[in-house]
Amino acid sequence: MKITNVPKKRSHKGALILLIIVALIAALLLDSRYRIVNTAYTLNYDNLPESFDGYRVVQLSDLHMADYGEKLIAKVRAQKPDIIVMTGDFLNMRSPKTESGQTELLRPTLEALAAIAPCYFVSGNHEWASGEIADFSALLSELGIRYLKNEFVLLEKDGESIVLAGVEDPNGPADMIRPNELADRIRTVYPDKYLLLLAHRNDLLAKYPHLAVNTVLCGHAHGGIVRLPFAGGVFGTDATFFPKYDAGLFNEGSYDMVLSRGLGGYTRMPRFLNNPEVVTVILKKS
Repeated sequence: MKITNVPKKRSHKGALILLIIVALIAALLLDSRYRIVNTAYTLNYDNLPESFDGYRVVQLSDLHMADYGEKLIAKVRAQKPDIIVMTGDFLNMRSPKTESGQTELLRPTLEALAAIAPCYFVSGNHEWASGEIADFSALLSELGIRYLKNEFVLLEKDGESIVLAGVEDPNGPADMIRPNELADRIRTVYPDKYLLLLAHRNDLLAKYPHLAVNTVLCGHAHGGIVRLPFAGGVFGTDATFFPKYDAGLFNEGSYDMVLSRGLGGYTRMPRFLNNPEVVTVILKKS
């Protein structure tokens, strides 16, 4: 009896594995782009007044015109903030692909945030590069959001107070005061009060490790854009790989620095394993 070879069926195992990998990467990209997470830090200070024990500060940074609608507002509201602080780059810099007139598009988001809690803003490099800093400043004022321009305010509660200060981004006027000068001026008036400083740039700790403040909240790093398990952020804002300051809590000088991963992005490279982040800082009396 003649036996003929029966052709083997082509295995689809390799194609299936490839399809699963592509689907997984696509799912992770979507998750990294749209699912907002909350990161909470509890920070303890001896000079925090008793009435501010448990005070909740929600930080939003680097929105870059991303529109999350009610999803972002609900996430912020759920944190029950005493104040909301915005650490720059809500706008995008002007470019051939970015037309002017961005400011008004942010009105619904800013209006909704201002309805939750008192809001404070400091500028980022994109606000200055957008060409809309004046229009944006006017909108903030209209909505009752305090834009801190190298200045400070007292936050009061039950007869006690803390200092909230904000520095302009270095992209601002060349003759403006520097963060250390602002801190020193505040300390001449309030030498012992708890001082929370808002800034956009994440390199403050490297440039000014001994600022006379207690806490700095900042952004700008975008979490390194792409994050890898156990390695952290891949891309630094200064074109370095695996930057030291990508996201999280740092204390290598005289103060705590909380660095937000931010909410949006401006580069062509999408965020990966790097969810948009709402930061909550809970202040505690030591």
